[in-house]
Amino acid sequence: MLYDLSDDDPGVAPNAMPAEPLDLCWTLSHVQWRFVHATAHFSLLAGGIGSGKTTAGAVRAILRMHRQPGSLGLIAAPTEAMLRDATARTVLQLLPRRLIASHLKSEGRVTLTNGSEVLFRSIADPDHVRGLNLAWFWLDEAPLAGHYAWQVLKGRLRQRGYATAGWATGTPRGRDDFWRDFEQHPASNHALYRAATATNLPNLPEDFIAQLGYSGAFSDQEIYGLFTAFEGLVYAFEPALGGNLADPPSDAHWTEIIGGIDWGYTNPSAALVFALDGDSRVWQLDEFYQRRAGLHETLIPAILALTRRHHVRTWYCGPDEPEHIAALRAALAREGLPASAVKGDNSLIPGIQTIAGLLAPRADGSRGLYVAPACVHTISEYSSYQYPTAERAGRDPDEKPLKANDHALDATRYSLHTHLTRLRAAESHLAAINARLALRAMPNEQEPVP
Repeated sequence: MLYDLSDDDPGVAPNAMPAEPLDLCWTLSHVQWRFVHATAHFSLLAGGIGSGKTTAGAVRAILRMHRQPGSLGLIAAPTEAMLRDATARTVLQLLPRRLIASHLKSEGRVTLTNGSEVLFRSIADPDHVRGLNLAWFWLDEAPLAGHYAWQVLKGRLRQRGYATAGWATGTPRGRDDFWRDFEQHPASNHALYRAATATNLPNLPEDFIAQLGYSGAFSDQEIYGLFTAFEGLVYAFEPALGGNLADPPSDAHWTEIIGGIDWGYTNPSAALVFALDGDSRVWQLDEFYQRRAGLHETLIPAILALTRRHHVRTWYCGPDEPEHIAALRAALAREGLPASAVKGDNSLIPGIQTIAGLLAPRADGSRGLYVAPACVHTISEYSSYQYPTAERAGRDPDEKPLKANDHALDATRYSLHTHLTRLRAAESHLAAINARLALRAMPNEQEPVP
């Protein structure tokens, strides 16, 4: 449906005529139109993947800028990459050029001809936006950004002389605090809107939903935008500071930097970077995670960038695509990067045991595996990767997890299980050699002590 959104009165029925002379006219679904015209102080559009959430958030931001001359707004996303490649890109594609007075890319700032301004910011560290006085904000992929970021942004709505509002868009990530605020016990002046992937089929590839192959609780979340309780989680990951969530210390010294790759196309491709310190701890530093990433156009260039940025020495790759591994090897050699690409060990249950052991608290209270807060897709998968059988007591020891929401975690398993198994084998071999040398060095008359 073609809805003219140039009318300032949200109670006016949609009009199919283009807006003149402002050209504020977009094609939106019914739920998108309702969200764009929401009157609640805080609102959330929870939708399936590809349901048009970001488009609705962008249209609402453009209208707010147009209707509030001189106001200051903020558009935020969980990471710089998501902000640049999805959120900001969508806004700039929809915003009529003749309304723009200036666009300072280096500052992440757009000013309209009516004096309103909008800042584009990553919310990887929410405390960095403290001090702003905003008339409005939009947090895209809010469940990935986290509820703390949402709370911090709420406190920035204090620009005098304007009717303030904050809204969020995103696909749910379990029954989190957004579920509590908007659905379980809706907070005052909070409104929830929901869009299933099917509402945006005209703008999606043919058979998009069928090709995903999602089912069960994961389908409810990813396709229907429902807040889903995932039972029987595979990993005891604690997504909080003090748990498995932490940035590495600034003075960290790495003994090895490795990467893991899970190949995908319809499902996401994932490339993760891990650093090992001298205390047998592993730190996830970075991630690339994207659906429909072409091998040569997008994925390999992203892996090369991660290799340069973090000095990765070995990439442990999913063994199911040997031609992809060969292509990566060729690209690394062509670029003169001293890194290798090898097949990862795809042993599922032993690999899960390796990762579970790293995540567990150690005797000194630290963890064997930490994930940087900016690795939002990896963190999200830890909270939804599950077994078919919810109750641990009723689960067969050989039961395999559901094959869903596991792309970053497969990359984790390929890299860490393979690398650490090799290290243990090398250490055992070295210990055996040293033992034999010690025996040979003993005086002939002295018998070795058993």
